[in-house]
Amino acid sequence: MDITHDTVVLERTFKAPPSRLFQAYADPKQREIWCVPGEGIVFDIRETEVRTGGRETAHCGPDGDMKWRMDLIYHRVEQDRLIVFTEDLWEHDMLLTVALITFDIEENGLNGCTLTVTDQITSFVGD
Repeated sequence: MDITHDTVVLERTFKAPPSRLFQAYADPKQREIWCVPGEGIVFDIRETEVRTGGRETAHCGPDGDMKWRMDLIYHRVEQDRLIVFTEDLWEHDMLLTVALITFDIEENGLNGCTLTVTDQITSFVGD
């Protein structure tokens, strides 16, 4: 088994209030659009509870072959401010990755907000 670890941090500024970003994440139909990892890939959130203690299951893959499944547990959710969850990524019956992901939303004083996404990932299949 080729285990690797990595941390990816993305930061973006938006001309929108924190409530709008939070709602864009919490609305599964909106997230199905912007979570697609590439062209020709379909993202389907089958169940979701974006709240502390909530869970989510989503499937993803080329249309007709939804071979990847994401199982999430929301560990801390603060309305319009913070979303912290773990995500297990499976390909059929094989666990590919486990990640701790944080969405940190902060007002920036410019009629907008800054979103920092931190993804701490362990891969069981290498890079």
